[in-house]
Amino acid sequence: MKFLYSDALFDTLVRQRVITDKQRQLVELEKGKQRHKLLKLHGTTDPLDKNFPDLVDIIVSLNLKKRGTRNEVVDEEAIAQAVSREFTLPFKKLDPLELDINIVTKTIPKNFAIRHLLVPFNVDEGVLEVASYHPDCEQVCKDIEQANQVKTRAYIATKAEIKRILAEFFGFQTSISAAEDQFGRETIGAVDIGNLERFVAINEKNLASTDQHIKNAVNHIFNYALDQRASDIHVEPKREFCVIRFRIDGTLHMIYQLPKVVHPAIISRLKYLSRLDIAEKRRPQDGRIKLGVSAEKEVEVRISTVPVSFGEKAVLRILDPDVIFQSVDQLGFSARDYQVFRSFITSPHGIVLVTGPTGSGKSTTLYSALKEIASPEMNLVTIEDPVEMVHEEFNQIAVQPLIDITFSSILRNILRQDPDVIMIGEIRDHETAAHAVQAAMTGHLVFSTLHTNDAVSSIVRLMDLDLEPFLISSTMLGAMAQRLVKRICVECAEVYEVDGESLRKVGFPVNAAQPVKLKRGKGCRECRGTGFRGRAGIFEIFPLSTQLKQMVADGKSVEDMRQVATREGMTTLREDAWNKVKTGVTTIEEALRVTST
Repeated sequence: MKFLYSDALFDTLVRQRVITDKQRQLVELEKGKQRHKLLKLHGTTDPLDKNFPDLVDIIVSLNLKKRGTRNEVVDEEAIAQAVSREFTLPFKKLDPLELDINIVTKTIPKNFAIRHLLVPFNVDEGVLEVASYHPDCEQVCKDIEQANQVKTRAYIATKAEIKRILAEFFGFQTSISAAEDQFGRETIGAVDIGNLERFVAINEKNLASTDQHIKNAVNHIFNYALDQRASDIHVEPKREFCVIRFRIDGTLHMIYQLPKVVHPAIISRLKYLSRLDIAEKRRPQDGRIKLGVSAEKEVEVRISTVPVSFGEKAVLRILDPDVIFQSVDQLGFSARDYQVFRSFITSPHGIVLVTGPTGSGKSTTLYSALKEIASPEMNLVTIEDPVEMVHEEFNQIAVQPLIDITFSSILRNILRQDPDVIMIGEIRDHETAAHAVQAAMTGHLVFSTLHTNDAVSSIVRLMDLDLEPFLISSTMLGAMAQRLVKRICVECAEVYEVDGESLRKVGFPVNAAQPVKLKRGKGCRECRGTGFRGRAGIFEIFPLSTQLKQMVADGKSVEDMRQVATREGMTTLREDAWNKVKTGVTTIEEALRVTST
């Protein structure tokens, strides 16, 4: 395993057109400096000494520009790919979400994996696939074959990824195994069906929410979720094991399958952190945790526990302030929609409604709007169930129905707090709607949400709550419907042609006689083969013009109002989705998925 320390690596990188001969001389000069430093500090110039950086480290440290490019830097991955071509070994980008923790941690010993920088990552038709940092790993693979009585297939991966996977997976597995030992292996296989059959676990009193192994495991889950950009963590009890799943870009991914015996301890640790009642297992509970990600950044986590068939399930919503509080001009509005929405949030009084299903980004839009208009001269009051993201510029009130603190009861008294802007988490009943209208009529700007399919339908929804049409028309500034679509991955986006006639059939305004050029993601390492990375909003903004206010007061139909709004310039959800398809933000399939009726 001397290749990465020898001059043969230089020859490979020059042949594979990664570096030039001149750059090679720079690296050799730096290599000489490193050897001199090593001799001075440790009395050795052995390149295999643990203190001596290999040539890959030296090359990366110099930030060399890749041969034939202006801005592309020679990084560890570029070197690894060149080595993989030279040795005809496939390159492997290690994606933690694709790895089975049991294959990684239980196939070869930890010390052996760390010493040789190896990660076993898959078993394919009886062949163990192994990612190695060293291309000259034939003998190590033979040792693995002899010890495990299985054939191996070698891949090349970067040292940084291998070290990270080994540290995270073995660290997590060690914590889980230690916790499993602590809570007793004899309970594995015992069926804990929780509240449904009143199963009594007599050893449950010692769940040890402060146990260090469980602390480490829970901390790892949090760090892993943040690293993978997860929006939700699901901790689910099954009959014989516990499942950890992450929601990333709207899709749930299976992450870990853990021994069932550690599930109660993980739930207890989460309850302890969120100040919930650890002993209460029969009723749903809600709480929150503040995570210190770094010295500069904190993340809010909202936790909900509920009893299910095999124990308690916990769902943790991760609320990243960088996502929740965005600049309004970065939300994805078209030029027209941006101007209309700006007119809403800068109005002195009136009601603005944001509509859409759960998970459509309503909270992000409202918080971003409030952040935009917040100032020391303004009193912003929010009424939420629960408070989504704590922010010191807002005066946030949490609904607590058990002690009669509801949306309507708070609104009855909120005007005594001298508010300028009021945000109501959701208008659910007549009383809340009536108080919101009253607040708007007395000179306050009111934001709230409704669950309707589109913006125009919010008028009908308010009428269903027994609000008089003339009150709606006199107080409402407008409504906005929104959805979230998956963004095309910029790393693997490709252009392709679609038949214009097929697009017209599904309602997109194109010339049927000509093919249309659009984008889609091919699938790559960055997007885990999905073709998507991140999400974007699509919007339908419905301002109440003078004509539309009169139509509301006259009780006109939704369809009549929609036609007038469209003539006045309103872009429907389908049209905005098509605009984002044309500009390469998302795909036709995503546009149809979120706008289908």
